[in-house]
Amino acid sequence: MIFIERQENNPHFNIAAEEFVLKNFNEDVLMLWESKDSVVIGKHQNAFAEINYPYLVEHRIPLIRRISGGGTVFHCKGNLNVTVLKQSDNSNGYIDFKAFTKPLIDFLEEFDLDAKFEGKNNLTIDGLKFSGNSAHIFKNKTLHHGTILYDAELSKIENIINTNSESYSDKSVKSIVAKVTNLNPLLKDKTDYNLFKEKLKVFLFKYYNINKIHQFTKYEKSEILKLVQSRYKSWEWNFAYSPDFELSNEISHDKNVFSCNLKIKKGIIYEGEIKQNGNAMLPLMNQIKGRKLMQLSIKSALAESGLDHEIINVILKLLQLSK
Repeated sequence: MIFIERQENNPHFNIAAEEFVLKNFNEDVLMLWESKDSVVIGKHQNAFAEINYPYLVEHRIPLIRRISGGGTVFHCKGNLNVTVLKQSDNSNGYIDFKAFTKPLIDFLEEFDLDAKFEGKNNLTIDGLKFSGNSAHIFKNKTLHHGTILYDAELSKIENIINTNSESYSDKSVKSIVAKVTNLNPLLKDKTDYNLFKEKLKVFLFKYYNINKIHQFTKYEKSEILKLVQSRYKSWEWNFAYSPDFELSNEISHDKNVFSCNLKIKKGIIYEGEIKQNGNAMLPLMNQIKGRKLMQLSIKSALAESGLDHEIINVILKLLQLSK
């Protein structure tokens, strides 16, 4: 196994790098990395239903869809990511999450922490989740990756979750909300993030018998950046790849009741109705039909129709595109 030394904290680059390594490296690979604030959703999730969209827009936090399944995670400073790519016989499609998470459990024993594997792919301490894991199979290789909450801002994790997900009807993979914890407060001897990361690196070098350190070449970086532009920064992949869904919602404003029932396909509104006090708002519906379910797209469409600013904001809130 080789270790790929990486310093990049750009979330688009980091997610793209995993796919590039999976499809272009023949060796088994270990990577430890960290991203700036970003929301990363599973391949088969509905981006619109998983996130607090207005919060992400306000704080300019990017949403990125990864190639592996599983639920939504928040990447940020203090959240360490572990990626392990291994050759394997995947003829039966079985992914052994226990085998992937075992070295981390063993490592934490050195800190007198009793980590446990729970559910399908989580690690917990005293019932609190500190690590979520997912995987992707490509030919005869498996990409495992997981998060480690060390000293992340947990309040941000709470803010990015969509608390009104029942408004969405679809067949996507749903995230399971769990109570989480950082590892740092649980340690008897306080250890800063960089020292913890270095100790984990040393432990994993021994565990996997790593004998080579690699840094991305200029060519490899350029290929990863191409992947960033073609996939991981594209609206088509990050949002429109979501399964078809229906959005139903109702809000009150200035003694009026507004409601919607929209059908979304590939991120585009293609059918539905919006009502005010039970009366269909046909001109408004026709104005947004065929538009992306995104704040800027809908706002532009409504502004073109001559609606005043107040009603535009009401409709954006109804569609969960504004707070």
